[in-house]
Amino acid sequence: MTTAALIHVVVSGLATGSIYALMAISLVIIYNATRTLNFAQGEMLMISTFVGWAVYQRLKLPLLGVMLVAVVGAALLAWAIERAIIRHAISATHFDVLIITLGLSLMLRSAAGVAWTHDDFPFPSFFGDRPMAVGPVRLAPVSLGIIGASLALMAALWALFTRTRLGRAMRAVAQNQRAARLMGISVERVYSASWVLAAVVGAIAGVLIAPVIFLSSKMGIVVINGFIAAVLGGFGSMPGAVVGGMLLGVIENLAPLYLPSSIKHSVPFIVLIAILLLRPGGVVGRVARRKV
Repeated sequence: MTTAALIHVVVSGLATGSIYALMAISLVIIYNATRTLNFAQGEMLMISTFVGWAVYQRLKLPLLGVMLVAVVGAALLAWAIERAIIRHAISATHFDVLIITLGLSLMLRSAAGVAWTHDDFPFPSFFGDRPMAVGPVRLAPVSLGIIGASLALMAALWALFTRTRLGRAMRAVAQNQRAARLMGISVERVYSASWVLAAVVGAIAGVLIAPVIFLSSKMGIVVINGFIAAVLGGFGSMPGAVVGGMLLGVIENLAPLYLPSSIKHSVPFIVLIAILLLRPGGVVGRVARRKV
């Protein structure tokens, strides 16, 4: 394989990894605030992307308007789910909430099938189709666009968590909920904000990836790779989610070059098993030691 072809594969892997990183971040946002996993995150992404697409089909909005509709739809859906379902299970165990989110994912997928069928639909892209030549390397604009948009969103999230009052409240709740309450922070509001913020991140990821993989009720399966990326980087760590997503995307794209092509869909699970065996704390994270 030539160097130019290898660079193309790596860049494509970084683009895919950017989506995995955003999914991992959305999972980590909720986990850090509530200590629960939301496995309905992928289906929430799918529903919000479908809402944006449906409005686009009717009103022919510009693509920025489509993304705005998807973001608003995701925020409303997340707020409704958190207030109507998750908050009532606040005294339940984390395992119980995990089962609830798995049930929600199945319900949302079925609802999407009823509303829009289970077919694949083309989705408009923000980026052109003509490859960009950088020296001898030809790169797809969609790959560069996804990487750039994802990095911009990650930078905005970093600013939110470090520079705003809401971000500091979310970090405080993630560290110690009881102490946060004593400091006057409304943990329930932080829960709602975490669900809404995670849904917004997912909606943007959905709009970015839908032109590549097509819009369908099955696209929510990307949450599995997002979870693996979070584990790879170090679950609970925002930088780890970014590193894990990028690594997973590149490994997934490079593996078929040196191994049988049929192994591509198994790569994330092989990586998950390997990281749990060799470094359970992840690439960036650390294994927490507790005295009993």
